[in-house]
Amino acid sequence: MKLSNNKSYILFLIGAYIVFFLAISRNLFTPYLSYDEAGQFWIAKGLNHDSEPMSSEKGVLDVIENNKYYNLDPGGFGILLHYWAFISNHHVWLRMLPFFFFIGVVVSFIYLSFLWIKNIKIAILMGFIAILSPKLLYMGFELRAYSMECLGTLMGVIALEKLNTGVTYQKLLLWSCVFSFFMTSRYSEILILFVVSLYVLYLISKSKLTLAQKGFSIFLYSIPLFFTLVYVYFFALVFQNKDMLELNYLPYLSRDISILVELQNVLAILFLALFLVLLYQRHKYSLVKKYQSLIFVTLTSNLLFITLSILGKHPWSLSGYRCISLLVLFIICFVAVISEIVLRAIENSNIFLFYLLSSFIAFILYLSYDNLFVRSDYRYNEFYGNLTKLDFTKYNRVLVEYTEAPAIKYLYEYGKFQNKKERVYPNKFSFQRGRVHPISKNKTEFLEISKDTIMKYDLLIMPAFTMNYNYQDSRFKPIYATSKFFEKY
Repeated sequence: MKLSNNKSYILFLIGAYIVFFLAISRNLFTPYLSYDEAGQFWIAKGLNHDSEPMSSEKGVLDVIENNKYYNLDPGGFGILLHYWAFISNHHVWLRMLPFFFFIGVVVSFIYLSFLWIKNIKIAILMGFIAILSPKLLYMGFELRAYSMECLGTLMGVIALEKLNTGVTYQKLLLWSCVFSFFMTSRYSEILILFVVSLYVLYLISKSKLTLAQKGFSIFLYSIPLFFTLVYVYFFALVFQNKDMLELNYLPYLSRDISILVELQNVLAILFLALFLVLLYQRHKYSLVKKYQSLIFVTLTSNLLFITLSILGKHPWSLSGYRCISLLVLFIICFVAVISEIVLRAIENSNIFLFYLLSSFIAFILYLSYDNLFVRSDYRYNEFYGNLTKLDFTKYNRVLVEYTEAPAIKYLYEYGKFQNKKERVYPNKFSFQRGRVHPISKNKTEFLEISKDTIMKYDLLIMPAFTMNYNYQDSRFKPIYATSKFFEKY
């Protein structure tokens, strides 16, 4: 019996998805929010990392205002999170927002594969590729805009596939509105959708519309994008980094050319060279013409990012998550290749191949077991675990360094420690204040605390390297051999 006629295997894969989503949903239950996540939460409340403890929540205009000075994203995700938190501030519910975007990523891989090969059974298999990607899965639970950006990149590729079949006013306006929404996720997504828009203009130019109709199509397509860019510039970028200065924690080719020899980046460059050759010879190969839009967006986006990175204006690297949209494009290319290979392999095969593929996937998933639970693993919750052990009632004054201040405020005001704050929070706590947008290399990221000042406290919560570098002669010792908790002796 041929695989294409087997009615049971869709149910098999759907069952596998249910099991996997139940398994990875365990990551939702991580109660600790990292510095960036907690900061995003406070911005969504119309506050910021340095707001006074027990401050009242504010409205969406305050969300936009605080995003200007305490974030380096356009701010769309913060506005979404603002309304999302109307239902609950529980960490599980908060993490559901990026998780829903991740589910959209999985569904989009399936849909793209189906658009290309017209085989729903193979297409359903392709969704597992997103689950098997550690970076995509990790960001699927991160309370930041990364999963929103990933889905936006996929929407760009899907849009080109839909527009390849015909350009209409309705399609152009619809996809322009969709792009406008996702452009508010991160600045890197604006660059990706800029490249997508270049191809949209190409599709309009080669359509059978009259010259007047083409002009109106471009005008119609540009309206939502224009107003979104105006908003992003005047309500975010101009306050954050309008000169596109280098950020000292990001990978720029302008100051570190060795980025090029990192393994993932070397592979990326090799594939980009291949894409360049294929795009040049696309008329010789029907399969290349089929994926021309995907190849164009992947190649051009990377070249744009590389150019900006050389100029010190935007990072480029596939080894981290700062350019996760570029990673998504390469994974989409991988999905396209695997879809075509599997389609051709099963045309004259039988059900045995399906079970062979299923066994292979099961084996890979077994090897990836640790990656499936990226946030529930103890190593991602060490700080929270040690925090729960401390008896804060025995300390009179506690100083919290700026990197952990937003997280501790969340735990006591909305999180797991709400029932522990009596006689402890906020009266015993002092929080080090950060600086808004430490863009320049010459600016410190926080307000300095002198050695004399810290001697007024009984307990310090700060990274060990900060303690050892700035206060090595102070009379504090680590608690439980931890790296972030020090008590006076």
